[in-house]
Amino acid sequence: MDSRVQSTNDVPGSQFRGSVRLLSEDNSFTINKSLVLVKLEGTGFETLTDTAGRWTLNLIPKGTYTIQYSKPGYSLAKRFGVRSDGVMPVISNQMTLVQMPPFSIDSMSITVKSDSVTILCRVNQTSTLVRRAILYVDSIPLDPNQRNRYVFSDIGLLIEPGNTIGIITLPLSRFYNSGFVSGSTVHCMGLPIIRFEATPDESYFAIDPNTKKTIFWNVNISGASALFTLP
Repeated sequence: MDSRVQSTNDVPGSQFRGSVRLLSEDNSFTINKSLVLVKLEGTGFETLTDTAGRWTLNLIPKGTYTIQYSKPGYSLAKRFGVRSDGVMPVISNQMTLVQMPPFSIDSMSITVKSDSVTILCRVNQTSTLVRRAILYVDSIPLDPNQRNRYVFSDIGLLIEPGNTIGIITLPLSRFYNSGFVSGSTVHCMGLPIIRFEATPDESYFAIDPNTKKTIFWNVNISGASALFTLP
């Protein structure tokens, strides 16, 4: 059942409606917010946003749904656990899709000291903007396509304008407090990310209801990895 409805008029029965924003790498918002695909996962209900970013889906049966938002060049985001009683309209909070990072992390190196770990990431290009890398750590080799299952470590690795290297030093206690023990092999991955905000509407991150891990939507999987042994 395909419902490509652009009208914002109220209709009888269960209706889902909401809006989106498109955020660029330079933190400006795109004026034309059309052609974002909005669909209810696992169903045939889908629609496209208009130029103002508005979207509407009609005749939604009673149930609990995951709303998925996507547009080429931007982050794919989901809103979990949206409920419909089959009668009343459902107004979904605005979702922000962020431009995917246009750079990659080409290499990563790690230096272990007696009380800290220093992580260095090298990116493939310079920019006039501050760029960011998100770091994941785990006790097993990392697969960037499964990044939402990792233990989230830190968002603080920055690549300053004009530079291709970002460095961060973390105390060893961060790893011990995350469940690692002395002698553990720690696998670390750095991935490009555009802007980080802790928002209540799940625009930038959400908790996967199945894995209970944090998902960051605005992450590029063109990253690098390295490993080290905890002293």
